[in-house]
Amino acid sequence: MIELNSSLKGKRFEKGYLEEFLKSHGFTVGGGWEYDHAYFDYVFQKTPYYDVLRIPVSVKSGDFEQPSAKLECGIPFLLRHCYQFGLDDEKDALFGIGGGTLNQFQKPTDPDAPISEKLVVQGVELLKVIDSRLQ
Repeated sequence: MIELNSSLKGKRFEKGYLEEFLKSHGFTVGGGWEYDHAYFDYVFQKTPYYDVLRIPVSVKSGDFEQPSAKLECGIPFLLRHCYQFGLDDEKDALFGIGGGTLNQFQKPTDPDAPISEKLVVQGVELLKVIDSRLQ
C-alpha cells in the first residue's frame, strides 16, 4: 500500500454529490462498505493483479446508504492484491463454514504486493485530475 498526497484529505462532501462525481471518473463504491465508512475504488487492472486507487471516506452524519450523508475523505492510497489461480484446498473450495454456501472469494497470495512505479505514476495522475475537478 502506498499513500498518495491529495487535497482531498479532510474535505467533506455530501455522499450523493461525491459518488456521482467519482462514478463519472470511473470509480465505484468498494464492496464491504459500512454505515460509518467506505471506499471509492478505481480499478486499473484485475489480472494478473488487482491494482486499485482507493479513496477512503468516513461518515460524519447520516449513514452511508443515504445520498444526504456527509462524508469526510481520508488519505487516498494505491494497493495491489495478488490472487491465487485455481481452487483453494478441496475442503474449502466451494463451501464456506457450515457447508451450505458457495465461497466465491479466494484469499490473496499477497494482500499487499509491491507496487510498480508505473502504477504510482498512473495513480498520481488520476488523483491530480480528481483534486483539480472536485470542488
